[in-house]
This record gives sequence, structure tokens and C-alpha cells, in this order.
Amino acid sequence: MIKRPWLRYLVKTSIKLALVAVAAVAVYLIYLDASLSKVFASERYQAPALVYASETRLFPGKHVSQSQLIEQLERLSYQRSTNTEETGYYSVNKSLLMIHRRPFDFSDGAQMSRRVEVRFDGEQIQSIRGWPSGAALRELRLEPQLIGRINPLDNEDRLLVGLEVVPNLLIETLLLVEDRNFYHHSGVSPWSVLRALVANIKAGRTVQGGSTLTQQLVKNLYLSREQTLWRKFHEAMMALVIDFRFDKNTILETYLNEVYFGQDGRHAIHGVGLASQYYFGRQIQELTPAQTALMVAMIKGPSYYDPRRHPQRTKSRRDTILRMMYEHDLVEKESYIAAVEAPINVRESRRLVEESYPHYLDLIRRELGEIVLPTDWHDVGLKIYTAMDVDLQSSAQQVLRAGVPGRDIEKLQGAVVISDYQRGHIRAIVGSTTDDGQGFNRALMALRPVGSLIKPVIYAAAMSVSDQMHLGSQVIDEPVVLEDENGKRWQPENYDKEYHGEMLIYQALVKSRNIPAVRIGLRVGTKTLANYLRAMGVTTAINEYPSLTLGAVELSPLAINRVYATLANNGRYQPLTAITSITTHDGLSVYESHAAEAEQVFSPEVSYMIRYGMAGVVSLGTATKLRETLRGATVAGKTGTTNDYKDSWFVSIDGEHVITTWLGRDDNETTGLTGSSGALMINREIYRQTPPQPMSLRPVGNVRLQSFHNQKGVRIPSNCAQSQTVPAPPVALDEDINCEADVEEKSWLERLFGR
Repeated sequence: MIKRPWLRYLVKTSIKLALVAVAAVAVYLIYLDASLSKVFASERYQAPALVYASETRLFPGKHVSQSQLIEQLERLSYQRSTNTEETGYYSVNKSLLMIHRRPFDFSDGAQMSRRVEVRFDGEQIQSIRGWPSGAALRELRLEPQLIGRINPLDNEDRLLVGLEVVPNLLIETLLLVEDRNFYHHSGVSPWSVLRALVANIKAGRTVQGGSTLTQQLVKNLYLSREQTLWRKFHEAMMALVIDFRFDKNTILETYLNEVYFGQDGRHAIHGVGLASQYYFGRQIQELTPAQTALMVAMIKGPSYYDPRRHPQRTKSRRDTILRMMYEHDLVEKESYIAAVEAPINVRESRRLVEESYPHYLDLIRRELGEIVLPTDWHDVGLKIYTAMDVDLQSSAQQVLRAGVPGRDIEKLQGAVVISDYQRGHIRAIVGSTTDDGQGFNRALMALRPVGSLIKPVIYAAAMSVSDQMHLGSQVIDEPVVLEDENGKRWQPENYDKEYHGEMLIYQALVKSRNIPAVRIGLRVGTKTLANYLRAMGVTTAINEYPSLTLGAVELSPLAINRVYATLANNGRYQPLTAITSITTHDGLSVYESHAAEAEQVFSPEVSYMIRYGMAGVVSLGTATKLRETLRGATVAGKTGTTNDYKDSWFVSIDGEHVITTWLGRDDNETTGLTGSSGALMINREIYRQTPPQPMSLRPVGNVRLQSFHNQKGVRIPSNCAQSQTVPAPPVALDEDINCEADVEEKSWLERLFGR
């Protein structure tokens, strides 16, 4: 019994204060348990939508050269080496290319790494064989390139990975260095603090930290960086709650997805999944022991141990961890020696995405707005797989920014849209001549008069409403006076203000004559013409006035691409889209794009005849400047120019793509460019960098090549000097017709003897 009053008072007061403190801590823990547990369970972090370009599919017979494939591999961060035992490497031996493809979670499921031999025959793949089995492969898929990310909530980037895909070596090394008793403590480990203190004193520097992984996670997720006892108390209490409520594997997986690894511009790189790609260009499963040690080394301080800025300091830290890995039997001696001798080898670029594609990403955001996504997608992250062709997109951006060769036009703007008309995919889109990608996306939003681009639609409509109309039909190129929508006199003119009288539709299309198009368009009817445009995907207003026959309708470059994609796709219209599929970060399917059933707008025969005429535009007409870059490939094209040279248009169709280019000024002032002197030159430079697939001109259906009089539109013998050979439905050849398209009267003697 305590006899001294003051001592008794002190003990009682101390006990009361202790009870109050315990009660306060208990209340605080209850509060944390109620609030923190819910937040940790559902709102640990936000994951972005990672956007990928189209994957590359290789198969025997594909037209791709060895140098082109090597360029694609290097863009995907593959490295050239004589040894391809590790994934992400390739080697070259004459016409043979050895590739060790990385594992990747494609939209339709994961594929493991694969080592193959690709043999080339000139400009195409001859064979693909597995190695070392030698088994012939029908196809090899290369992982798609990351082209951007979408995260409207914050600037934290991460690729969520499950604990099951993280290599054991990385997990064991992390625990060895950061928290050896992770699976045995309750979130806070006093012994870890003491052990770290002893280790740091022995090493003469900081080699271990005293905080558990749970404490580090709490600090990263919820607390500031200030070094105060009050913050440490908060950290410890929160760690205890999380450790009590959640299993160790959940905490460890959360840590691996949250830990900070540095900055990519304004984007923070979080998690081992994205950090592996950012520093090494590899999937997390591919990390070598040296790379594993480097990843763990950077956790202590991504800026201080930045391998690009401080390679020597970082190597020293990495080697220390490698020694710990060896001493604890995580790596064999040979692997340890090789890892220590390996230099610090990380990607040179400090950007996760080497080149920006702002206008394509703008299109992706617009399409996302039309897709029903899970409301909690920010918690699970998305992988958006698109149809973008990196080669075409890069070429289009580069060429449009460079402008028209040899011309320096003030305030010139432009747009390019490239589509795969058979699949209905948008392969590339550029909406500005500047490289900032901010603001107005002209490819989607600029509505400009289309001029002569309307002519193929006019002739296709005419051939559809009349079986007697074809490329060999006669049209008249003579002045015509009409009444416009306001009842005023309207007299359209040709570009050169000259008239050539009688000609064929083929010649009128090839030479882009205005008056024949007006005459035929009015015979078809502007209402019918407008309906055909709507059936080809035009959704904006169309004024059904006579001037519509000269292209007085404002359309965006994307809308024009849809129109010409219909002609290219044998008259079938299908919507053009960029997003092909969407999954969560762990591969759960969220959305799959299914091509809508194509609507037949024009018959295959009519579409073929129009493409044949447009091929003549390139070989003989207003687009002959394009020929020098085609390398003999057949390509169809159409130029377009509006009044006062305010708009320069060109559309080309090859065996795979439709390329639409527009040039003009936002203030609608003159550019001085025609379709052939402006927009065509952009397409020409794109083809110079990415050669086109040849377009087939083999007749379809009942259409046959036949000869017609080049003015009268009458079938005549093919050996006549006045003949023009074009595809058309069968037209009978009068046996008595001559080269002047006149039927010769036979004498009674010739009729008698059948001569």
C-alpha cells in the first residue's frame, strides 16, 4: 500500500490517464475500422484506361519486308542480339529473322512467349516456324503498342496486376529488403525497426527501412510525407486496422500496384506492372534478376535512384540488393555474377508513349461516350484495343505537319482520315497541321464544301436508277442555264471555262468536268442524290438544291471517308469505328465491337465501274501526280476544289485503305491550292512512306470491258481509233456498225450473200 499521498495521487492519475488514452485509442481504432476498411476495400486507387494500337499479325504471304518488320519490333522495344533466349530480343541472319515474342494479354486472351523463325522472300513473308520444333505456323501475333491513356480523375498511371502474375523472385526480393516479417507481424513490427537500425549502423548508410509494407502502403495512400510523431502514430494505427481486416496477399497486391516509381511528365508511374514497361519495355513476367533488383532498389527513392540521371548511384544500390538476394539463396551464383556485371540498361526515353496521337485519342474518347461501361471502371482499369495502324498514323501526322512540298501557305490547316474499308476500321486520323493536338479536331468537326468529290456519287446514283447508264454512256459538256433555289439565274461553269461537247461519263469523271455532272445529277434528282449520301453515312444537313450537283454540301473529312469507303467496299456501307474491344486490366471482357451488317447502297457492279473511272483519274486525269509513288500499284482517286481555292480535297482508294485529305484555312480565306496541287500531295507523301496495296480492277458480276465511241457512247469495234474501252453491262455490238458509230447500209447483193 502506498503511504505517501502524493505518490498515491500520481499513480491514480497515471492509471486514469492511461485508461483514457487506451479508450481514446480504442475509439480511434473503431473509427478507423469503420471508415478506413470501407475505403480500402473499394477505393484503394484509381486505374486509367490504357489505349493500345492495333496488333500486328504475321502470316506467310503477308506483304511486309524484313526491314519493315524490324522497325516494328524496335518500336515495341525489342532489342537486336545474337542471343534470343530471353523474350523481347530478335536476331537477323540474311533473309531469316529470329524473334522471341513476349507474353501479352490480348483482348481475346493471354498468349505466352514464343520463339519463332520468320523467313522472307523479297517483300513478303515466306514462312513462320516455331523454334526449336520447326513446326510451321499459320500466324504470329505481336503485342500492340501502347499509344496513350485516359484518366479523367487524376494523373496517376498504373497497370493493375494480380499477385499471381508477379514473379516470385520480385516478391521475395521485395520482402527481403523492405519487410522480412510481412507474413508474421500485425501491420507494425517493432523488431523490424530495431533490425533496420542495426543493419544501417553496420553498413554505415541506410540500407533498410523500419516501416512495414503495410505502413508504407498507408503512407502512400492516405498520409502526407511530413516526418512527425503524430503522422507516424496515424500510420501505425491505420496499418493495424488494415492488417486486421484484410489478408496479407490483398495487402501485398495493393502495395505492388500502388508503389511509386517516378514521373512520366505530369503522369506519376505507380505499380510494378507499368513501371516494368516504363523502365524496361517489358511485361512484369519477363524481368531478369538484375531488373528485379533495380525495381526494388528504386522503391526507396525513385528520384534519388533514378537510373537515367544517377546510373552509378543506382547501380550501387542494385548490386547491394543483388548481394542480399544471393546471400539468401534467391539466385544462383552464376546468375548473381551475371547480374552484377550487367550495366544499368533501361529505355532511353522518359516517356511511356514515345509519340503522341492526340486526334486519334480524341476519337477514342468520343466513341467511349457511346459505349456503356461499368460505373466502377476506374477501380479495375481498362485496356482499350483500337484499330490504329502506328505506321499510317505516324506518317499521316508527319506529312500533314510538313505541309505541301515546296509551298509555304500562311495559316494553312488540314486533316487526314485513313480507314480500312473492308473491316470498317479507322486506321489513322489527324485533325491539325500543328503538333500540339489541342482544340479543334478538323477531321471530325470541320464541315467544308466538298466540290468535285460529289461527282462519283452522282454517277453511281445515275447508274443505279437507270440500267442504261454506265461509263460508256454519252453526256453533254455544253453550257446550261438553270434556276437556283432562290429563283435566280444560275449558270454553272467548268473549271477551265471551256466546253467539249459530246463525251463519255468515263471521260467526264476522269477529267472532272462540271457540266456533265450537273446535267446527270439533275436527271437523277437532288432529293435522290441526298438520300444516297445519307445511306452512305452522312448525318449532317444536306440542302437539296441544284448546286448540290457541284458539291455545295458541307461534310467533314470523316464523313467523306465514309462515303468513299462505301464505294470501295463494293457499294456496302458500314460505320467506321476505332475501338475494337475493351477489357479490364486483368483481362475481363467489357466490350467487343461487332461489325454491323453492311447495307447495300450501290450494287457491286456500279461500285466497280466508279472505281474503274477513279483509277482513270490517277492514270489519265486530274491526279496523275500521284503515279510516281505508287510503284506500279493500281490506285483510284478523286480531286476536289471549291470556289476561290478555299478547299483542297483528295481521296484515294487502294486495295486496303481509303485516304481522305482536306486542306484549307479556318478563316475560309483562299489557299491558292487545287485538289491536285494541295491535298493530293499529302496523299502522295503518305504513299511514299507507306506503299499502298494494289487495288483489283478485275470486272465483277456481269460487267465486261467493252469499246464505245468516245463521243457518241455507242458500242463499236475495239480496233477503232475512236474507241474508248471501259467496263459496262453487256451491250450488243451491231455487226454492221463502223468506227464512226454509224450502221452501214448493205447493198442488195451484200444482203443476198450475207456480206
